[in-house]
Amino acid sequence: MKKTFAFIFTLLFIVFYFGQDDHKNIDQKVDRFFNQQMKNLKIPGMAVAVIKNGKIIKKTTYGLANLDWKNKVTQHTNFQIASCTKLLTSTLLLKTMYNNRISLEDPVSKYIAECPKEWSDIKIENLISHSSGIADYYESDVYLPTEKIVDAVKKLPLVFKTGSKQQYAQSDFMVLSYIFEKIYNKPFVQILKDEVSIPLKMDDGAFDMEFKVNGQFLRTDIIPEKATTYYDLNGKMQAYKYLYPQYTYPAGGYFASVDDMANWAVGLDNEVQFPKSFSDNYIYKTETIAGKAADFSKVGWVTGTEDNVLYAGHSGGPGLADILRFPKEGYTIITLSNDGELLPGFSRAVASFYIKELSPKLKIEKFERD
Repeated sequence: MKKTFAFIFTLLFIVFYFGQDDHKNIDQKVDRFFNQQMKNLKIPGMAVAVIKNGKIIKKTTYGLANLDWKNKVTQHTNFQIASCTKLLTSTLLLKTMYNNRISLEDPVSKYIAECPKEWSDIKIENLISHSSGIADYYESDVYLPTEKIVDAVKKLPLVFKTGSKQQYAQSDFMVLSYIFEKIYNKPFVQILKDEVSIPLKMDDGAFDMEFKVNGQFLRTDIIPEKATTYYDLNGKMQAYKYLYPQYTYPAGGYFASVDDMANWAVGLDNEVQFPKSFSDNYIYKTETIAGKAADFSKVGWVTGTEDNVLYAGHSGGPGLADILRFPKEGYTIITLSNDGELLPGFSRAVASFYIKELSPKLKIEKFERD
């Protein structure tokens, strides 16, 4: 019996030791990849997290969060995650669905009074999957209460027939946030904090609540360790800030750290708010629209399959944040940057270091911002 126990213990030790050694080698390769790409592409700062089945196996930061003061990126540096905010809104929707407070099949008219006749076919699923046809809001007063902006888009004709196609838009998520406000009886920003950020231990980030005052200056809340976003203009680094009026917050504008987003992924894996058997049916499943597979899943994630490996996620910025989850393999890859010209691609590249079935896609590209 003692010999059998010793053999099993030795075997487990060998598996653990070489498994740890393998991960260490992969981590070193990933670090070299990041450092080389940042040098070649002049990326100021980045952070990466790799989560597998609810465990953080890598969380590393690189470069500078701020070029003025030469502040280094830390695990608590808050990057602008732009459209990856939609993943947080989607998480809120899944939680609200799981608690039987909303359904994808609910018509928006259930929550919004005096909907125009054109909106009669619009359901919650059309809002989250960008298939409603509701026109975007482009008026000058972007700081109206959300209710007033909803009233404004009600008066606009649909840009396409509901459910006939998908078109990436802000108004879908804006209308959805207004419905959340009706359900929870509080502002969307507070709902997201109470229902998603706090339960998932996302303690660093927030919206900066920017507001133009008299058209002369921009007022914002203070967010600790907020990274500055940069781009290269004719060989000179420029700081810039994309403006996010508060009605756009359900679709973009959140600042988050790599620690925040890692905790978010861990929370999904460990079923803190709802079981994966529930959420996976919506995150990775798509409908057919106009005879082809939809571009967005039932709860608004971008999905795809490469080398027979299924994934879903989102990017924002275009590449300030890039997040992919691989359900079968159990990995989540999160990359954050403060380079305003970076295109998405880092998370897919990192995934190929850990998931052997994925072919390497290591070319990272940028675009020219004016």
